[in-house]
Amino acid sequence: MSVLDFDPAALIAVNHKGLAVLSISRTFKSLMLLACAATLGLLAGCGGGGAKDPFDTGPAAPALIVNPTSLNVYSNLPTVVTISSGVGPFQVFTSDGVVLPVTPVVSGSLVTLVPSNVTADTTVTVTIQDALGRRVAVDVTVKPATLVGSTDIVPVANNTCGAASSGSGTPSTPAASAGPTGVCSGETAFARTTVRTANTSVIPNRQVRFDVVYGNFRFVTDANGANPTTTVTLVTDQNGTANALFKTGEGAVSQAALIRVTDLVTGNRVDTQFTIVQKINGAAILSVVPGGYVGKTFAKGECGGTSGDFLVYGGRPPYTARSSLLAVRLSVNGVQADPVVIPVSGGRFTASTSLQICTGYESSIVVTDADGRNVTVTYKEEEGTNEPPAPTTLIVTPKTVTVTGCTGTPAAPGRRIDFRIIGGTPSYVAQTSRPDVSRVVGTGTTRVLEFTAPYTGSVTLEVSDSASVQATATITCDP
Repeated sequence: MSVLDFDPAALIAVNHKGLAVLSISRTFKSLMLLACAATLGLLAGCGGGGAKDPFDTGPAAPALIVNPTSLNVYSNLPTVVTISSGVGPFQVFTSDGVVLPVTPVVSGSLVTLVPSNVTADTTVTVTIQDALGRRVAVDVTVKPATLVGSTDIVPVANNTCGAASSGSGTPSTPAASAGPTGVCSGETAFARTTVRTANTSVIPNRQVRFDVVYGNFRFVTDANGANPTTTVTLVTDQNGTANALFKTGEGAVSQAALIRVTDLVTGNRVDTQFTIVQKINGAAILSVVPGGYVGKTFAKGECGGTSGDFLVYGGRPPYTARSSLLAVRLSVNGVQADPVVIPVSGGRFTASTSLQICTGYESSIVVTDADGRNVTVTYKEEEGTNEPPAPTTLIVTPKTVTVTGCTGTPAAPGRRIDFRIIGGTPSYVAQTSRPDVSRVVGTGTTRVLEFTAPYTGSVTLEVSDSASVQATATITCDP
């Protein structure tokens, strides 16, 4: 039918009672078409000449694209799936929350998968959904981890710089220790790991690579130690064990060091931290790591209730530690005292504050060894710069935290940082922006960010409430 044969009766519809009604939208569009046809000079404005069609719904929403959609992951090893396109916010679902748990709400465009321990290959489907309800399935095969536990650091000579030792260590028999491992500057040690199958059987003749991630130490590959290197590949022996010999720098200052061990067949890896302790004239120098800790809250007139760990090395144990301010409390293994006693080299004490009204302060903590030698570190609280929020506003306090010296495995300094969630609408979901080096534990309004591997840089604690309101805190690890 041409526009000249237009029948107005076509605009009439009949409802269920037999009454004629006018289809408004259809009428409007038809009249527009008639107007365009009647006036040829206006054709360009009615769809010709490049003008936009008034009935065009606009550009389509970007497709939901996820990469990769099929992958292999290993127990306890974080793996990232990237959302390349789509309409946020995004949600994640798993077909097996025991084998492969996920955080339902995605912050940003990265989905971090951390599978649990499995004894055989297990298939799990992870589904990612955008705000328009579109879904993409990711096929995940969870494989058993082959590297069990962390790497042992075994000093070759008497271990006078780390924990108390009962004698020399060897590649097969480490020196007994009562605390975290420390290696003297200018001395040698073994990095030892054992590769096993899912049923704990050892794997001989497996290639394993050792890497220096950071720290003043190098691997020794020849009898004279003339060609130090930052990486070495070894083959496991009949017991599934590989031993890499390394030497720390002569006169190296006390510092944290990180070594990485990678199974070259599966790609699975383990990062392990140890401490290099400066030794001069045969004696380990009294050292405390980190040298300082700074916590900053969100609001004015508020203190953060944070805590920080310090490790003591060198000198002659036992040690005592005392804070210059009563507001900064010291404890060892959860027991508060003034002063606290750290019994062994490599031992740890914790400084902490309670949530209270304050104006900011800095405490000096003096650590003294059995011979009276002293070293001083600092613990500082800074009040925030923002006006106190209304009770319904979601905030995380402290807002920023800085740790120097920094950070590492469960025995390393700066490992635990306490946070409090204020306001918002319960319940809360808290996660870290760097799950490969840290994790968040705790429930309710109290959360703790723990570093699981040494790291230098910034990590964001991300908190969402049930109304999808978000708040963040920043933790900075300085070298």
